[in-house]
Amino acid sequence: MISWLKGQIIHNWNYSSKKGVVIACAGVGYEVQLLSSHISVINNSHDQEIWTHQIEREDCTNLYGFQEIKQRDLFRKLINVNGIGAQIGMALLDDFSVKDLVLAIESENIKVLTQSQGVGKRLAERLTMELRNKLNEFQSIEKDHIYNNKNRNQNNSFSDSIDEITSILNSLGYVDQEITRALESIENDGNDLRSLDNQPLSETKSDLFEKQLTEILKRVSQNDHLIDGKGLN
Repeated sequence: MISWLKGQIIHNWNYSSKKGVVIACAGVGYEVQLLSSHISVINNSHDQEIWTHQIEREDCTNLYGFQEIKQRDLFRKLINVNGIGAQIGMALLDDFSVKDLVLAIESENIKVLTQSQGVGKRLAERLTMELRNKLNEFQSIEKDHIYNNKNRNQNNSFSDSIDEITSILNSLGYVDQEITRALESIENDGNDLRSLDNQPLSETKSDLFEKQLTEILKRVSQNDHLIDGKGLN
């Protein structure tokens, strides 16, 4: 099993929807199919490291390459699901980050998964059924992800409200992935969530909670609209 390669890219290739490179390692050129997102960041003038998965068939040997080992390892989980071949596995990892794909599977978000080419409703359901609760090695605590390393105040009232807000949004039909995206959109817009704590002295705790919930609900609704109209990138 060829699991990792390091060498210089000597050729880029594109066959139909498949894209990849030939990487020269110790005088041998290995043809490797890559994710589109990986190809876009490759610098052919420097040695590249590629995590690979090798599939042997009667008529050929195929190598699938990934920028990160967690992508390669998740690919191996995906293709072990009946009906998920290598090309569908590559398509899923091209369409989603590891974090987003794991969240979609764990939350049984069929609507999101079926936006990937080759994944119909039945296949998405099988994917969630077979892999749900089996992807712990890829998971992180998403709610803490946004606040970690931010030197935030541990007594921040918003952080105290996240679990309750998440529970309310879950009851409204939103999944953790959508809620996480809403939180990240606020952070990316420069509206640090802690600013919601800067309420007037006359504002009660319930008023603050309502303001926080309204802001997150607005963002999660906007993200849901974008997914319906344009697909998840």
